[in-house]
Amino acid sequence: SQSRSHFGSSHSFAKGCSVLVTAVVSPRPRDRGDAMASTSASPSASASPSALLWLYGLVFFSQFKPSEPFLVDFLVQVKGFTNEAIFQDMFPIWTYARFPLLLLTGIFSEFEVVAGQGVLLVGAICGFATVLLTLFGTSFLPQQIAQITVAANFASRFAVNAVIFQLASPDHVQQDVHIMKAVLLLSNACSAILGEVLRDSGAPLSMLYVVSAAATGLALICSIFLLGSKPSARDSGPTGPTRQKVMASCSDLMKIFQLPCVAWWTIWALAVNPAHGVALTYWQNLLKDHVAETDHNGYMLGVSYLAAALLVAACRRSSILRSWTSCLVILSILSMGLLLLLLTISSTQVVFYLFLVAIQCIYEVSTSVSTFQVGCEVCTSVSSSNGPREPRLALLFCVTGVLSGAVASLVQHVRPISRRFLLVAVVLLLLAALLTVAALTRYLYLSWKRRGSRRRGTQDPFLAATDLMPSSVRS
Repeated sequence: SQSRSHFGSSHSFAKGCSVLVTAVVSPRPRDRGDAMASTSASPSASASPSALLWLYGLVFFSQFKPSEPFLVDFLVQVKGFTNEAIFQDMFPIWTYARFPLLLLTGIFSEFEVVAGQGVLLVGAICGFATVLLTLFGTSFLPQQIAQITVAANFASRFAVNAVIFQLASPDHVQQDVHIMKAVLLLSNACSAILGEVLRDSGAPLSMLYVVSAAATGLALICSIFLLGSKPSARDSGPTGPTRQKVMASCSDLMKIFQLPCVAWWTIWALAVNPAHGVALTYWQNLLKDHVAETDHNGYMLGVSYLAAALLVAACRRSSILRSWTSCLVILSILSMGLLLLLLTISSTQVVFYLFLVAIQCIYEVSTSVSTFQVGCEVCTSVSSSNGPREPRLALLFCVTGVLSGAVASLVQHVRPISRRFLLVAVVLLLLAALLTVAALTRYLYLSWKRRGSRRRGTQDPFLAATDLMPSSVRS
C-alpha cells in the first residue's frame, strides 16, 4: 500500500500553532497556564481524545491487509491473469484514476457538510469494496474497477493529515503527526508478516483476502465513529456565490504555494513521490527479473515497514526536523536517487531487500517531516496580513498529489521496468545536484547582500524572504 507524499476550524488552530511554538521554542520560558488559556478557544484543544483514537484505529485497520504483498501472485495463480496484463492493463488504471479522485477529495474537504471526516468515511467504504472486488471478482472488469476504488481509498488518505491538525492539541501536533504515520507503518508491518506466515504455513491466498476484508470492515466502523468529531460549524471565508468561494480558495492556494517551506517540499513531492510509487508498485517485478530465488516479499515488507515505523516514532520530538528544510529536501532526494540506482543493479536478494528497506525508511520519515513543517508554516501564515484566509491543507495536498501523479504517469511509459528504475534514479541525482547549486548560490548571494546592507546601514527587503521556515517554528 502506498502512503504519500490536510482542515476543520483552521483559524483557531493557526493561533494554537503560534502558542505551541512560543511555549516550546521561545528563549524565554512561558507560563503553561497562559499557554493553555490561549488555546482554550481552539477546537483542537477541546477535541475528545477518543476522536484521535478512532482516527488511529481507522488508519491501522485500513492498512492491515496481509494480502497486499501477494496481490500479483493472487491475480496470476488464483485468478489466472498474466503478468503482462496485470502491469500493463490493470495497474496503470490506478495511476490515472487518482487525478479526478484527488481533486474531488480536495474539493469535498472544503465543504462543511463533508469535511475531512466525511472524506475518510467514503475512503473506508471504497477500501472495503476493493478487497471484496479482488476476492470475488472472476473476470477482468471487477479487477479493473478495484483499481478505481483503491485509488479513491488512496485519495481519501490526504484528508488524514487535515483531521490530525484539527484534532491534535497544539503542543503535541508534531508528535501526533509522527504517531499517526508510525501507526500506519506498524499496521503495514504486522499485516505483511502475518501474510507471509499464513502463506508459508500452507494457507490459501484467498484466506489472506478474508482477513483483509475483516480489517477494512473494522476501518469502516472506525470511520463512522470518527464522523462524530466533525466540526459543527466552520468559518469558510467569503459567504457569497459559489464562484466567489472558488476564487477565494484559489487565491489562498496560490499564496500557500509561495511560502518558502511549501515550495521546497512541493519540489520534493513532485520528485520523490513518483519515485517511491515506482519502487513500491514495481519492485516485485524487478526482483523477479534480477533474482531467480524464492521470494520472501511478506517478511521483507514487514521489516521495511517496521523499521520505518520505529524511525518515524523516534523522530517525533526532534527539533532538528522542525527546520533545515532545504537541507532535508536535498538529502532526501539524493538518498532516494542513490538507493534506487543501487536497487536497479542489485544481483542478490538480500542486498536488494536492504536497499528497499532503506528507501522505505527515508521516504516515510521525509513524509512525516514534510507534513508537520508544511502544516505549521501554512497555519502560522493564516494569522499574517498577506497570508491565506484559511490553511486549506487538504486542498493543498490533493493538488500536490495530482501534480505528482502527472509526473508518475509520464514514468509509466518507460519500459522495461529496469530502465524505468534507472531513469528515475538518474533524474533524482541530477535534481539533487541542481538544488544544491541553487541553494549554495542563494546562500552566497544573501550573505553578500547582508554585508552590503550593513555598509549602507539599511535593511535589504530581499532578506525578509530568506527563511525557509517561519521563525515561530524554528528551534
